[in-house]
Amino acid sequence: MFLEIALTLATTLMTPVKPVQKQQTSKNQTIYVKESKEPCTGVAPMECLQIKGVKDTEWSNLYTNIEGFKYTPGYRYKLLVRITPVKNPPADGSSVKYTLRKVLEKKKVNTAPEKGTPWAFIASKRWNLIKLGDSTLTQSGIWVEFDPATKRFHGKGGCNSISGGYHSNGENITFTMAISTRMACMDENVMRREAEFLKMIGEHTYRYDVADQTLNFYENNQLVMIFGMQPKDLK
Repeated sequence: MFLEIALTLATTLMTPVKPVQKQQTSKNQTIYVKESKEPCTGVAPMECLQIKGVKDTEWSNLYTNIEGFKYTPGYRYKLLVRITPVKNPPADGSSVKYTLRKVLEKKKVNTAPEKGTPWAFIASKRWNLIKLGDSTLTQSGIWVEFDPATKRFHGKGGCNSISGGYHSNGENITFTMAISTRMACMDENVMRREAEFLKMIGEHTYRYDVADQTLNFYENNQLVMIFGMQPKDLK
């Protein structure tokens, strides 16, 4: 009897105690949301909200949405959000969920270029590609328009719709995350030229200027693209 009690006690003492798992809980946090999105890559090329904490100095990409929050470009927001860990998130999903608690502040940010500056003029026009590399083009069907408020461009590649981001700094412009729809066209020359154009504006920096009625891009001091000016309200 005493032997059985001793064995039972010894077994109990030797059995490892499972650690108590710390339960992940939600928390409230105040964040800022920038007035413009930025191109980013999640599962596919996309646009990300830019967020930062109250004490942060750098913006970071938010690869998910904020539930209950309606974003309007051109406004900077201060939000109170609830951040909840996601249990067993999918491989292509976020590990946390953001839920809006309250909009603390919403301010209009003037992102339009000053009148009389080159970008004020560039943004007011549609630009039709008339030269690509050594080739002079007539009715190329390739055009772009720029939106300084969102730092985005959009247009046509001759066959497909195209879009992406850009940054301008002094005399330079950098294209980022250029994407297009996937429609196939009958004309192989159109498709080839579109592919070449997309390659040239993908993650690429050029020096630019506006001369007469053309927008010109240079690489290593060589003129590589020329766009002719058109009214922006063309359909």
